[in-house]
Amino acid sequence: MKKIILMLALLALGCDAPVIEGQGFWAGQEGDETFVAGPSETTDLYNKFMDAHNDRDIETIKSLLSEDLVIWHSDGSRVEGRDAHLEALQSWFDETNPTFNPFWGMPYVGVNNGETWMIAAHNSKTTLDGVDSYNSHMLDLQAKDGVISMIIVYSRQLPPPPPQD
Repeated sequence: MKKIILMLALLALGCDAPVIEGQGFWAGQEGDETFVAGPSETTDLYNKFMDAHNDRDIETIKSLLSEDLVIWHSDGSRVEGRDAHLEALQSWFDETNPTFNPFWGMPYVGVNNGETWMIAAHNSKTTLDGVDSYNSHMLDLQAKDGVISMIIVYSRQLPPPPPQD
């Protein structure tokens, strides 16, 4: 019995805790970072966010955003604050009647700093003065405490879809 206990003790001492190795890299302001796949709750947050946009549900969108939200647009402009964003968003909804078609997304978490993000993409259609425009957007959304705290938007214009028979 003593030999079995001794062997188990040696075996336990010989085992190392698993090391989480991330993929990718970030060499930004706070040093090196790697990433692992994130929680499904982050995907759920993104899906609720996009559904609320398609439903024009400003109250739900508001509930999914932090008060100190920051949005970086691909043209270099920045929106600071949830209320400023919601005011501009409501105006944009009214002017362009947008629709959104999410088609890709993946949550991820920083191994060293634990930040939770979602990278996702959707296509959109807007109509202004009777003219339809089509765009593809990739969003990098940071989630903190169950709400979105930062969005980085990358956009490109798409050609109109082919006519349907």
